[in-house]
Amino acid sequence: RGRQRVAPRATPSAMAPDAAAPDGDDVHDVVLFYAYTAIERPDAVASTLKSFFAEHAAHFKGRVLVAREGVNGTACGSRRSGALPMFQALLRELVPGCETMPYKTSLASEQVFHDARVETVRELVGWGERLAHERREKVVHLSPKEFHEALKARDGEATVLDLRNENESIVGKFRGARCPDARNMQELGRFLDSAARESSGKEVFMYCTGGIRCEKAAIYLEKKAPDVAKVYQLQGGIHEYLEAYGGSEECLFLGKNFTFDKRGVMPKSGKVDCDGEVWNCQRCRDGEPKLRSCAVCVVCRFPLVLCERCQTSTSNRGEWTCSHHANLDGVYSMYAVPHLTAEDLTARIKRMKCMERELFDADPKSTANKRRTLRKCFTRMEAELKRREAGGASDVRRDVAFCRNSGRELATCAGDCMGFWGPGHVIEKPPTTLCGVDATSVE
Repeated sequence: RGRQRVAPRATPSAMAPDAAAPDGDDVHDVVLFYAYTAIERPDAVASTLKSFFAEHAAHFKGRVLVAREGVNGTACGSRRSGALPMFQALLRELVPGCETMPYKTSLASEQVFHDARVETVRELVGWGERLAHERREKVVHLSPKEFHEALKARDGEATVLDLRNENESIVGKFRGARCPDARNMQELGRFLDSAARESSGKEVFMYCTGGIRCEKAAIYLEKKAPDVAKVYQLQGGIHEYLEAYGGSEECLFLGKNFTFDKRGVMPKSGKVDCDGEVWNCQRCRDGEPKLRSCAVCVVCRFPLVLCERCQTSTSNRGEWTCSHHANLDGVYSMYAVPHLTAEDLTARIKRMKCMERELFDADPKSTANKRRTLRKCFTRMEAELKRREAGGASDVRRDVAFCRNSGRELATCAGDCMGFWGPGHVIEKPPTTLCGVDATSVE
């Protein structure tokens, strides 16, 4: 099919660590990278990268995906160890198409990953159907300056799509952007389908964190809306845009850039949002967010953007909900079940059974998973009531809150309970049966 495309070459400042930064053990370089380029043996590449991470485990960690269509990842290494330049050299050797791959670089005062993970995948980014990464006539890459000037020229009239999950756009976004209430790639795909139906004859601008999600999204949108005028994607994503405009008065990005590591956000920020569109607690709508691993939806464990006050309050026992499960706020429960009053348990059971019937009446087939989630929860609650009726001790507590990820009390959870903040996948949870029902099967 001709030569494979890779992302455009980065400028020297984007590829090299910040020369002005102090050199020491506490200085770490964090890099974000991707390239669409043919890889004949992704398993072999992944195996070699795993060995490299293992050899340099004390100073170098991160996340890397390898597929036949290319490579995508983020890594962090102490500058003094010299591991990052060695890693870059190894990637160039293993995958010749990475020779011109840009590295988006930022600084950290400590290691931002708990460990290293390298995985082989079918696609680097998927939207529900397989798409080849190829040059398309109507898809145009714009540099941060070109993207900025194009949006300014359209004076708020442009169609701008944010191709990130809901929690990311709550933290920061371009002013006037259309943001999905998505939690995963499948839901982002449905968002793109909706946008495609409204894109006839229009120019569409799109952006994401570092650019990779837009590579396939732009192709997908043009395929779904063949009469779209143009699809412009921000080259280098928000990361490179904030390198150019972060902190300036003319910056069009509001708030901060979310990162999938324990920093939570990038060091460079966008413009302060005086209208409260972004960087607000999604529960009280007022407090400044404090991004922590414990702040997740009690139903699906999707990360939430909450302030310190909401996170430490025991009023809802640490059982918050995302926008997709807002109807279960104050109804669904996990680790707090043994500490609810009998009256509260009875009311919650009644409400969930009513919701289950309503879902079944609406569409038995498409609501099966939602009904199963409700059923597992109220079954645990019924088992707790039966245990008490049989003479079991009651431990009703109103002053305790639990971490949904670890099962620990919030006051004692170290905040290392989710994968990109810590060893969430290996933390030992409390006993997996609550009131005689397997809790690990409930999502």
